[in-house]
Amino acid sequence: MLPRLVKLAALMGRSRAGHLSVACGLVVALAAAATLPPAASRSVAVADAGANSHNLSIVTAEETGREFHGVAQDALGRIRHMHGQGVDSPEQFGRKTVSLPVNQDPRRHTAAMPGISAVLLAGRRGTTMQASWSWPTVPTDVSDREDFLVFAGKHPPTSFIKAPPSRRRTDRWTQLPARSIAAPGRKLPGIVGGSLHLGSFEDPFARSALRNASAAAVFRSDGVRLAQHPHLDPDSGRQYRGTPGFRRLAGSADHGILRHSGGVSAALAGWRIPARSLFGVTALAELIVAGIVVLGVRQLRAQERLVAAAAVAMQAEAVRAQAMSKLAVARRRDTGEREAHLQAQRFDVALSNMIQGLMMVDNAGRLLVVNRRFTELFGLPADTARLAGNYAEIVELMVGCGNVAPRDTETMRAWRKSAIANSGRSNFTWELADGRVLMVTHQTIQDGWLTTYEDATQRRRADARMDHMAKHDALTDLPNRVQFRESLEAAMTYARRGNLVALLCLDLDQFKAVNDTLGHPAGDALLQAVASRLTERIHETDIAARLGGDEFAVVQAPIDRPAEAADFAERLIAMLDEPFEVHGHQVIIGTSIGIAFAPQDGLDADELLKNADLALHRAKSDGRGAYRLFHAEMDAEMQARRLLDLDLRHALRGGQFELHYQPVMDLRTQAVSGFEALLRWKHPERGMVPPSQFIPLAEEIGAIVPIGEWVLRQACVAAASWPDALCVSVNLSPMQFNSRNLVAAVAAALREARLAPARLQLEITETVMLQDTEATLATLHDLRNLGVSIAMDDFGTGYSSLSYLRRFPFDRIKIDQSFVREIGKRRDCGAIIRAVIALSHEFGMATTAEGVETREQLCALALAGCSDIQRYLFSRPVPLRDIPAMLGSMPLVADLLPQASLVA
Repeated sequence: MLPRLVKLAALMGRSRAGHLSVACGLVVALAAAATLPPAASRSVAVADAGANSHNLSIVTAEETGREFHGVAQDALGRIRHMHGQGVDSPEQFGRKTVSLPVNQDPRRHTAAMPGISAVLLAGRRGTTMQASWSWPTVPTDVSDREDFLVFAGKHPPTSFIKAPPSRRRTDRWTQLPARSIAAPGRKLPGIVGGSLHLGSFEDPFARSALRNASAAAVFRSDGVRLAQHPHLDPDSGRQYRGTPGFRRLAGSADHGILRHSGGVSAALAGWRIPARSLFGVTALAELIVAGIVVLGVRQLRAQERLVAAAAVAMQAEAVRAQAMSKLAVARRRDTGEREAHLQAQRFDVALSNMIQGLMMVDNAGRLLVVNRRFTELFGLPADTARLAGNYAEIVELMVGCGNVAPRDTETMRAWRKSAIANSGRSNFTWELADGRVLMVTHQTIQDGWLTTYEDATQRRRADARMDHMAKHDALTDLPNRVQFRESLEAAMTYARRGNLVALLCLDLDQFKAVNDTLGHPAGDALLQAVASRLTERIHETDIAARLGGDEFAVVQAPIDRPAEAADFAERLIAMLDEPFEVHGHQVIIGTSIGIAFAPQDGLDADELLKNADLALHRAKSDGRGAYRLFHAEMDAEMQARRLLDLDLRHALRGGQFELHYQPVMDLRTQAVSGFEALLRWKHPERGMVPPSQFIPLAEEIGAIVPIGEWVLRQACVAAASWPDALCVSVNLSPMQFNSRNLVAAVAAALREARLAPARLQLEITETVMLQDTEATLATLHDLRNLGVSIAMDDFGTGYSSLSYLRRFPFDRIKIDQSFVREIGKRRDCGAIIRAVIALSHEFGMATTAEGVETREQLCALALAGCSDIQRYLFSRPVPLRDIPAMLGSMPLVADLLPQASLVA
């Protein structure tokens, strides 16, 4: 994060530095824009003033030079005069200069030259010999003066201009120009010098019309100022050699001009007024821009401080990171050493706690590693690694412990060869002498091989159990449908070779009743008992299986003739007819068997199973407790049944159903008490389909519920058109009780027909009572609460449990026609009928006998006390429209019974 901040600050600093540079450039541009025009005009003014001063200096310099030249010529003439008189030594100079003529001669010269104020002669020792301003001349010592000292030196000049005194009290210079009297190369006899009037020097400057504070000055060649105009300071004789102005003047070939501030100021007097205005405006603008610049500078400095701080932080962070890196390296080194130690410990622990036995051997056969699990698997000593140094020795130990057979040593060598042949790895299953199973993995490594051994005994047993469970029934331990299918497929190979194979399909009779009455645990125990008996009766080559529920199958492969299968089926039926002891109850069931043969009934397992099932269906249809062999006609019947199934599903919507009504005769009143509504199917192609064919089919496919509701509505509407004394009876299927909508359907039918509930009688069979008893009883009570009456139909054909009559008070019991048909032929039938009638009287129930077709049957029932009868003796079932004609042609009860048989 910090490097990013520093980078951002640097970018911002560069951006703002650029803005500051722009601001500075603006200031410079403003200054340049404001300065260029005044500077140009100022340069013109200064140049004009300089040209004027230059011209004046030339004129003034020439006039001044004439003054100095006159003094110099006078001194030179005087020296030449002395030389002409032979004065060429100090002694001669001293003798000849101390005389009045010599004194007067200078005076004449000073009078003739107004610029010369005085002339003097001095000897070689610096004593004044003659002076034009007095006679006699008072000797004066000038040996300490600058001009005398210069001429007395080793290399004296021929002439010298002495600097004026530093503090001048008069307006005259003294001894300004001087000249040596001695000839070149000789000793100095003396000097001649003079003085100039200051006024005579300054007057030419004044006459040169120097004005506007301009100034003029005379300098000696070594930079000493000799004179000036006007008097800028009271001192003369100042040294200017080292000043830049004098250096420029000394380097000039012509008379030079040095600018003085006063002169420049005077020359620029006319330039200042407009320049000041422009400079003022410019200064204000620059102040504004400068303020901006100052703020920018401050901000830039703040950014620079931020960047510097960030840089310091980065440096500190880098130092810290370097230190941390070194620390991390040290820690990693220490950690690596600890990890290596821990890894070695973990390796030892892992080897010791592996579930696989491990053995590692190098190419030379030396034993490298053997873990504890290896020794445990083969019962070897704990110090096997010490006792056996190579592979051969450890194999010898394994054989000696008895768990490895000697022949297995060759097998172990073969594993290694196989691993090499299979890219270095191979897996094997090894069964030891004690029955244990090991999973062996042999892996070649760079310098040897590694073998692991895992005890897979429990896994093999678990797999076997899982395989057994997957292919066997959990309840009976017989092969299930999966295993049965595999066995049947295997048996079909015999059939394809021309051998005979029989398939028997079994279905237990009355098993559902056992389940419903005694409970599912009892039913499970019964299935286990049946499986046990099947296992005992089948041959070793036979296979018995439970296909599901109470369905079993047996495959016989091969057999010599079909009679063997038929005989075996009879023995199975007899065996299963014997009572079973289940949870303290004696249970009697039976079985129905269907038999199909391969190859004549099919060479495909599915086809053979289907044909055996068709034969089973025929056996059950024929009354149960029997076996049937498959015939081709059965398949045709099944196909017809399938077509009937399709037609039945459309019959209700197509209006193909109708109700026929059979009268019920009351023997006490000898009159019709009501009618039983019976369903008929008038097929458009088949004609009238018997109820025995389509009613079970409708129950099987679930179409009976909507059909039953339709019957209820139609029967109630028909009864509503009859006299109030007549009732209507409607049969209810057990499937309608399962729908849980029966009570609502009955109430709706009564409501829609506006029929009194007492005129509707609902008939149920014992099968209804065998299913969910509590729910069934609740439904029956709900129906009774509607006001309808309930009749038990077909009583005596099933279990005929008296507990039904105790648990629910039926209004009527209907005696099945199978007893009525045999009433005159079998004594037991008559006894059963009389017992049921007597029982009904005790419970306050009416009785109705079905299937009365003869006068003898009618007489027997009347004598037994039966209250109602029905069947063909009086009339067959007729459509609703034929009821009036039927009532008109029906015989009277009195005509059919003797007078003594009539029941009051």
